[in-house]
Amino acid sequence: MQTNLKSPEKLDLVTLDAASQEYVLIISAMDDWDGSEEEQALLLQKINNYLNFVIDGGLAEHFPQSKGKPTRIQIDSAAALPPNTDRIVTQAQALLLQHGVRLCVNLISQ
Repeated sequence: MQTNLKSPEKLDLVTLDAASQEYVLIISAMDDWDGSEEEQALLLQKINNYLNFVIDGGLAEHFPQSKGKPTRIQIDSAAALPPNTDRIVTQAQALLLQHGVRLCVNLISQ
């Protein structure tokens, strides 16, 4: 189970991507995925909490320089997502885009 997913209310990292000028809210998922329904539910809860932080004004309040800049939620993962989890993330991508927030997975080699 992903350690940081056990704390869905916690923001793992917020940074500015200098190349794209996007504010990036990072979900750190550096352990192996188990593909369980519990893990998927925790990931969705964390994505939803990140989205709410953006649309409810938390990002702009805590990072005033983010106002007017594009935003993305990025899952940093050491391993490819299991197929069921990948499907959920793909579905979430479309929903987040409706709020102007991109969602992506960034595979990090360790």
